[in-house]
Amino acid sequence: MFYMTNKEKIYNIIVEKSKEFDIQNFLISRKGGITTEEVAQLLKMARPNVSFILNHLVREGKIVKIISKPVYYIEKDRLAYFLGNKVKEEMLLKDLIDFLHLRKGKECAFENIIGHDGSLKGQIEQAKAAVLYPPYGLHTLIIGPPGSGKSFFAEMMYKFSLQNGRVGPLEVLNCADYYNNPQLLMSHLFGHVKGAYTGADVDKIGLVEKADKGILFLDEVHRLPPEGQEMLFYLIDKGVYKRLGDTVERRANLMIIAATTEKPGSFLLKTFMRRIPVVIQLPSFEERPLEEKIEMIIYLFKEEAKRLNLNIVVHPEVISLLLSLQYEGNIGELKSLLQLICSKAFLMNYGTNRNFLKIDLTLLPQNYLKLGLNDRVVFDKFLIISPEKEKKIDRYDFYEFIAMKYHELKERGIKGMLLEKGIIDCINNFLESILEDNFRKNGNFP
Repeated sequence: MFYMTNKEKIYNIIVEKSKEFDIQNFLISRKGGITTEEVAQLLKMARPNVSFILNHLVREGKIVKIISKPVYYIEKDRLAYFLGNKVKEEMLLKDLIDFLHLRKGKECAFENIIGHDGSLKGQIEQAKAAVLYPPYGLHTLIIGPPGSGKSFFAEMMYKFSLQNGRVGPLEVLNCADYYNNPQLLMSHLFGHVKGAYTGADVDKIGLVEKADKGILFLDEVHRLPPEGQEMLFYLIDKGVYKRLGDTVERRANLMIIAATTEKPGSFLLKTFMRRIPVVIQLPSFEERPLEEKIEMIIYLFKEEAKRLNLNIVVHPEVISLLLSLQYEGNIGELKSLLQLICSKAFLMNYGTNRNFLKIDLTLLPQNYLKLGLNDRVVFDKFLIISPEKEKKIDRYDFYEFIAMKYHELKERGIKGMLLEKGIIDCINNFLESILEDNFRKNGNFP
C-alpha cells in the first residue's frame, strides 16, 4: 500500500491548486494560490505543523511564498511559467503587480506571428511553456512543411526568452549545409582540437560552446548523422560534451530547438526523440484560415513596399488568385512569387514619376494563372499598401468611375487609342488622388 507523507500531501495540494494560477486572476481573486489555513482545513492538520512544512518547501525551492495578508503559496514552476527567472523564494504582492504592468506595456515576441491568436495559438502556448521552463527551457522539435515558418518561429522563441529575462545567445546551424561532410558538421557543432583531422590546424570552439546559457537552433536536423545525435543526447543527459579529437569533457547548459520537414521516426534515433519533450507541429499555408492567408499576403506586400519605399496598388483579382493557389513551398513560395510580381511592376514603373506600383494579373507567371482557374476565392477590394498602412477600395465604386469616364469621353467624340489612353490616364489620376487623400489623413503626404 502506497503511503504519502504530510509533506507530499501538502505539496500535491499546492501543485493542483497552482494549475489555476494566472497573474491577473490571482491579483483579482487570489485564484491559483492557497493559504496555510486552507491547507490545514483540507488535511485536518494543526496550523503550526502546516506552516513549518510550507516554509521547508519554500527553502527547497519547490514553492513560492507570496507576502500578503494572508500569505499565499504557489508552485514555483507554475509561477516561473509567467515570470521566467524573476521568480524568488519569497515575493511581494507588489512584484506581481509590477510584472503585470510591464507585460501589458511590452509587446510579446509571438505577437509578430500571423495567427498568434488563431491557428497557432496552441503552438505558441507550447513554445512559451518550453522557453520559460527552468532553468534553461525544454528542448523542442518544430515540425512543418518547407516554407511554413519554422525558422521564424524559433527566432520568436528566442526573442520571447530575452523578453523574459534570459541573457544567453542564439546560435544557428543548418545541418544541410554540411550534409556531405559529417566530420565538418560535427566540428562546427562541437568544435575540435588541433590535429583532430586533416586541416584542423588550430583548436576551434563549436556552436554548443557559444550557445552556453542560450539557445542552439538546429535547422533541417534530419541531416544530422546518428553519431551527432548520440553526442547531442549525451549533452542533454549530462550537460557535457567533447570537442572532436579531445578527451576532455566540457560543460554547457542550453536549450536546443530543432526543426525538420520530415516525420521524426524516419530519421531521428528513438533515444534522441525520448529526450525532446516538446514537439510543435506548424500548419501549411493551405491549412491556415482564409483571414490569416489574406493577412499574410498583405504583410508580404507591405514588406516589399518598405523595401522599395513605394506604394503598391493590388487588383482584387490578384488577391483572389493568390488565395486560390496551392503552394508546395508554402509561405516561402508565396513570398518569392510576390517578390517576382513586384520586381516586374518595378521594372515597368522604372523611369516614371509615379509613387506607386500597379499589380494586376498580367504580372503573374502563366503557370500560376493556369493553376488558379478553378475554385477561385472572391476578393472584392483593391488594396493600396503603403510602407506604413494599407487601405481597401470597393471594386464596384472603382468600375462605376471608369464607366462614367468612358461615356464622358465618348460623348466628347474621343475614340480608339485616344479613348483607351484617356481611360488609363483617368485610372492613374483616380488612384493617385486616393493615395494623396490617404496620406493627408495619416499625415504622411509630402
